[in-house]
Amino acid sequence: MEIVIVAENEAEYVKLSVDSIRMLADVEDLAVTVVDNGSTDGLDEWAKEQTDITYVYMDEGRTPFGKVINQVREALQLKGDMLVMRACFVLTPYCLSSMLKTLQESTDTGAVGPMSNGLPNYQKLEGFADYEEFVSRIGQAEELSDKRVAGLYYGAVLFRQETLEQLGGFDEELVSPAYVMKDYWLRMIKKDWLIKVNGKSVLWCLRDSAYERNLNAFEEGILKKKWGMNYFNTKPNNQLVKMIQEDKNKAIHVLEIGCDCGATLLEIQNQYPNVSTYGTEINESASQIASHFSNVIINNIEEENLPYEPGTFDYIIFGDVLEHLRDPLRTIQYCRRFLKSGGCVIASIPNVMHISVLRGLLDGNFTYTDEGLLDKTHIHLFTFNEIVKMFQAGSFRIKDMEAVGLPISRENHLLIDKLLNCGGKASRQMYEAFQYVVCAQKQE
Repeated sequence: MEIVIVAENEAEYVKLSVDSIRMLADVEDLAVTVVDNGSTDGLDEWAKEQTDITYVYMDEGRTPFGKVINQVREALQLKGDMLVMRACFVLTPYCLSSMLKTLQESTDTGAVGPMSNGLPNYQKLEGFADYEEFVSRIGQAEELSDKRVAGLYYGAVLFRQETLEQLGGFDEELVSPAYVMKDYWLRMIKKDWLIKVNGKSVLWCLRDSAYERNLNAFEEGILKKKWGMNYFNTKPNNQLVKMIQEDKNKAIHVLEIGCDCGATLLEIQNQYPNVSTYGTEINESASQIASHFSNVIINNIEEENLPYEPGTFDYIIFGDVLEHLRDPLRTIQYCRRFLKSGGCVIASIPNVMHISVLRGLLDGNFTYTDEGLLDKTHIHLFTFNEIVKMFQAGSFRIKDMEAVGLPISRENHLLIDKLLNCGGKASRQMYEAFQYVVCAQKQE
C-alpha cells in the first residue's frame, strides 16, 4: 500500500498523521509519501530529517489536486494500492487492514473510504468527543457493514492499483479535491468499478475539514460541460430513505422520479437487500450513470408515459422534483395509479416561507439564484399548507411530514418572533423549515 498525504501549510498535522502511521499501520509493504503543495510553514525542514518517508515539494507553488496526484504517481512510479488522504487525518487501530480487506474481497471494488468524525453523510462517525475517547472505547464503537456508494468524500480514499491503471490520471483542469473526485467517481461508475464505505475502519479528523465549502462556479461549469449533466450528485438523500418504513427483508418495489445519478436508490438497496429499484431521469447522461445501479429510463414525467403496470410500486419518490413541474398535483395524481394499495409517495419539497426568503421580501427582493429556495428552475412554490392541500386534492393521506432546517441567525429568530406576534395562524416551524419531507399514502 502507498499512503500519499497531501498538505498545504499543515506541518503540525502532518507530523501527527505520520506518527499515527508509525504506531498503528498494520499492513505489510507500506510506503508513505508526504506531498507539500506549496507550504511555507517549515514542513520541508522536518520532512527532510525523516528517514522512513518520501517527501515531495511542489516547487511550482500551489498545484491543482489532480495534477499533484498524477505527478507524484508518475515521478515516484507508485504501483501499489494507494491511500490518498489529507494531512488532518490520523489512523486508529486496525483501520488500514480493514480498508484493505474490503478492497481485496472483490476484484471489482475500485475504491474504499473509511468512517470518520470529520466526514459527512454516510461516512459520519457519531458518538465520540475526541480521539482518546474513541481509542479507549474502540470495542464499543458500532461497526457498520460495508456498503456500496456512488462516491466518497475526498478526505481519505483507498484506490485499487488496477483501477488507477485502467482509468488513468485525474483531471488536471479541476483544481479542488471535491470536483476532482466527483469526476473520478463518475469515471469509475461508467467502467463498473464498485465504490464502497468500510464501516469497520475509522480515520480520525483533527479539525473541521470544511468539505465542499469552497466549490466554485468555474469548476462546476467545467464538470457540467464534460459530463452533460447539471447536478452529478453522488450523495443519497437520507431524509427520503428514512421515510421508508418496512421490514428490512421485505421485497419492496421503489420508483424514483428524477433519480439523477442514482445515489438515493443505491442507499435504499443498502438498507433493503431484497428491494427492486427503478428510476426515471430527464437527463440522458445522469440516467446512464444511474443505470449502473438500477433499472432507469430516460423520461419527462410530465409527458405521462411511464412504461409500468398499474399497482407496481410500494413507494414512488420525488426528491426535490415537484417544485420543477408545471402541474405537480396532476403528476402525483398520474403516478397514483402505479402505486399498490396503501402505497406511498415520498417527496422532499422546499419551503418558500422560510425566514430567509421573507427577510429578502422585506428588503424588496425576491431574487432567483442558481440553487437553493429560489432556484431559477423552480416553477411551483410551496408552503406547509400548500403541500398539505396538494396531497389531499390528489387523494393521498399524509402519514408523516418532517421539517428540515438550517442554522438561523439571531436576527432572523427575532424577526420570526415579530411575525408570530402579528396575529397570523402560522407556527414558528413554518418560518424555520428549509424544506419538508413528506410520506403520503394512497387513499382508495
